[in-house]
Amino acid sequence: MNNIHNQLSQGRIVLASGSPRRKQILEEQLGFKNISVVPSKFKEDLSKDTRSPFQYVMDTATEKALDVYRSEIESEREPSIVLAADTVVVSVEQILEKPKSPYHHLEMLKHLRDSPFPHKVFTAVVAIVPLEVPITPGYALETYIEESIVNFDKTISNEFLQSYVDSGEATDAAGGYKIQGRGALLIKSIEGDFFNVMGLPANGTHKLIERVIKIADNENAGGAGSGDEDEDEDEEEEDGRRLL
Repeated sequence: MNNIHNQLSQGRIVLASGSPRRKQILEEQLGFKNISVVPSKFKEDLSKDTRSPFQYVMDTATEKALDVYRSEIESEREPSIVLAADTVVVSVEQILEKPKSPYHHLEMLKHLRDSPFPHKVFTAVVAIVPLEVPITPGYALETYIEESIVNFDKTISNEFLQSYVDSGEATDAAGGYKIQGRGALLIKSIEGDFFNVMGLPANGTHKLIERVIKIADNENAGGAGSGDEDEDEDEEEEDGRRLL
C-alpha cells in the first residue's frame, strides 16, 4: 500500500464520478486525499439489449474513464491516474439502474423484495495512467469487476418501502437503495464486498491501482511484456474476483 501511496501522493488522482460515496471510499478505505472530482459527461445510454450485465457495466465505466481522461490530459495539471466506476443491480437478468420517478422507485423496491431470487450488484472499475513514452494510445488502461449477492428482507411492508422512497435517500442510487444509510434496513444478508454495494469495491480497486501503475511503469521503462501482469491476474483470480 505504501508504494502506490508514495507514487500518487504528489500527483493528481482524478475521480470520473460525482458520487460522494466513491470519493469517501477512496479517502477513508484507500487513504487517498488528493482527489479531484471530475464527473464524466458520457450519457450512459449504451444498449442493454446487446450486452450482458458484465459487458454493459464495463463498457459504461470505460467510456466514463476515457471521456474524463481526454478532457483532463490537456489540462494545466494532468492526472496521475483517472478512476471511473459504474454500478448496476441485476435481478432476474434485468438491469436496474437509478429510479426514474417515485412510482418507479417504489416498484423497483417491491420487485427486489418479492423476487424469488437474490439480486446481484456489479461494479466495474477502470483505471487509466498516462505514459511518459510515446506509445499508442499513450496510456495504460486496466479494468476490474466485482460482484456481490444481496438478499432483501421479504417481510418489509409496502408502507415501509413507501416511506423509504419518500425519504429521498436513494433517488440517485442503482437499485433504489443505499446500504450505508436507512437502506440497510431493507437488507437481510450480503455475500461479497460491502463497499461494492456502496459503489466502489475497496480491495479490488486498490489492487487495480497497483496493477495499472506497475504496467505503466513497465511501459515507461521499456519493459512491457515481462509477464508480471499475468502473475498479478493469477493472484486476483485466486481471490475469486473476475477480471475482464
